[in-house]
Amino acid sequence: MFGFGTKKAAPAFDRSKLVGIDLTATRARASVAVGGRGRPLVLDDPAEDLHLFLTLDRRSPDIGSAGQAICRKYPHLVCSNFLPFLGHARQWQSGRAALTPESALQAVFERLRGPVTAESEAIALALPAYLTAAQVKAVRELAGRAHLPVRGTAAAALVVAADRAGLVLGGSAPAHTSGSADDADDARPDWVVPIRAHAHGPAAIVVVDVDEFALTASVVGVEAGGVKMLASATRPRASLKAWKDRIIDGMSDRCVRLCRRDPRDSADAEQALYLQLDTALDRTRAGQPVTLTVRSEHWYQDLVHQPEEFDAYCTALAAIGADGLVEAVRSANLAVPPRAIWLTHAAARLPGLAALLHQNSPEQTEIFALSPTAIADATAALVPRWLAGKLPPVHLDAHLPLEPAAEKPATRPTSAANPPARQG
Repeated sequence: MFGFGTKKAAPAFDRSKLVGIDLTATRARASVAVGGRGRPLVLDDPAEDLHLFLTLDRRSPDIGSAGQAICRKYPHLVCSNFLPFLGHARQWQSGRAALTPESALQAVFERLRGPVTAESEAIALALPAYLTAAQVKAVRELAGRAHLPVRGTAAAALVVAADRAGLVLGGSAPAHTSGSADDADDARPDWVVPIRAHAHGPAAIVVVDVDEFALTASVVGVEAGGVKMLASATRPRASLKAWKDRIIDGMSDRCVRLCRRDPRDSADAEQALYLQLDTALDRTRAGQPVTLTVRSEHWYQDLVHQPEEFDAYCTALAAIGADGLVEAVRSANLAVPPRAIWLTHAAARLPGLAALLHQNSPEQTEIFALSPTAIADATAALVPRWLAGKLPPVHLDAHLPLEPAAEKPATRPTSAANPPARQG
């Protein structure tokens, strides 16, 4: 009558669900593909992204928003930017709590295991281009120890280029069924990075990304047989942390001029300013002014900024990022300029970078922004090929063969696109 002794039914997995994870030194972002369509996976409720900030103030680290909320106020209690230091003798310690890059990443994978395995038993990882072969091996081993069902790994730039190779080559675009009213007015799927109508055939694409460690520019060659990594340049001096530090310095100087108080003198004020930056970057990218509030225990000040003021703060960093792109293109020894520069969502938000690339790129090179889940969506789309044995089990960082057109699925993962950084 009361159900004593009954066993709870085991969860039934939907075998058609596939998960792609875009992992950087800043955050993990996941997309679930089911029936050819994609949707973001919530990793740190209510946020979709899991920010890789681990607290050290307790025996078990708290990962995500809790660590990010104290990273400026109590930097000695936070472990971050550990992914690029796998294999290095580095340690974050506070009291009895201590983390190495390996233990920090394993804690992240164990945190991801719950939301990911609740959706699928088949996932793939997209990793930054700057990781060495030994570091990629460590990532795969740590994922295995955390019991994450990783079927394959690949460089993020290769994954997103392969997903859009049909458009670059000028052949028929992958079939797409959306069912949304918006698609009725635009035949192009919303996940597509636009390419000039007259541009077709083999070409080189530059993918620019940024995280807490560095800004990375990867030159990918797209041909009928597959996509190849031609060259890559990494600029640690233009990391996401460097951009945020520079913006905080610029706003603090403005605050000193206005009220003779410096937010950097108050840990609470600097932390509050830091937590407003992501929203501010989204607004300035859309060309909107932003108001940030500096508040301490005894005073507060509103700082109003125009997008061009953020650009002015970051002029030197934008130049470093553009220099990295130029170095990557030069190293690739291209016969013709790249057909397009694709900025990831994180890179497209960097003040002044897209404008500088626009001013200094050849006329035939277009600049566009990828959607936030573009890489995760593209990674999820590769999982069936690993499951079917059509992709090698090794990490794909040099070459990724394209799927024959006859074998392409009828639908592909979709995600909401962001406004492009530049329209042709």
